[in-house]
Amino acid sequence: MTQNDSEFDNLGAAAESRRDRGAGLWPFWSSVYAQGDPLPGLSCKTARPGYVFDEGDELPEEYKSLLMKMLRHEGERAGNKSFLGLMSTCLDAAETLAPTPEAKLLKSEYLAEELKHAIMFHRLAVGLDKDFALRDVPYAHYAFHLPKETWADDAYFHFLIDLNGAFHSRDWRESSYLPLRKISRTVERDEFGHSEMGYYFLREICSERKGRILAQALLGKWYAAALDMFGRSDSPNTLKFIHWGLKSVGNAEIRQAYKEYVDRKLVALGLDLPDERENRRFL
Repeated sequence: MTQNDSEFDNLGAAAESRRDRGAGLWPFWSSVYAQGDPLPGLSCKTARPGYVFDEGDELPEEYKSLLMKMLRHEGERAGNKSFLGLMSTCLDAAETLAPTPEAKLLKSEYLAEELKHAIMFHRLAVGLDKDFALRDVPYAHYAFHLPKETWADDAYFHFLIDLNGAFHSRDWRESSYLPLRKISRTVERDEFGHSEMGYYFLREICSERKGRILAQALLGKWYAAALDMFGRSDSPNTLKFIHWGLKSVGNAEIRQAYKEYVDRKLVALGLDLPDERENRRFL
């Protein structure tokens, strides 16, 4: 086992070994995963290719280009100043919007886990391209720049946008790039837990008529952005990602699985679903 392997394993186990599972709400994923896999399976329509690459291997030019594209889109790197800036906005939300001390504490746990991810993806970046490790890559997708003016906005951000990360991480379970495969389950469960935290906040908000009216008014704004997070259905790179084993399904397929999952949870809150094409930028 290499030093980097040990670091990945230690970071991956950190959240699971540091506290009594029965104490409090955190981590939100624990009780859900104890009952089985909560996320839908993503069925690859073609046989998965036999490519497998590890850190230090010589990578085909197209493969490395696509892998770097994924890493830039992920953004959770300790060396990415834009990621640290995003975390500061989460601190601002905890300080100015959180309604209770419990909510502030939960946000602090969220921040700690996101910083753990930043270390994991930093290690991955160093093993892939050392020049990239300290490169600032601003978040391009508009979902990260939507204003959070209320606690309901923040709850939607976690429920919907963090859930996007969980779905993508689930698709990395059998990634052809081994360092990504190694961290996939930890990142998936953490991001699912962050989404469940947002849903917990939304349940509290929707438990009162005034809060449910606010949540309904804001839903269209965040719903469209969440669906757009999966990119264009006709992306020319989709078949390339699938060919190299970096993805198992296209953008349209993973978005549909995500939408079906999200819709059930929104209906359970008593909310009316928006038109899935309204306010969309990427179809």
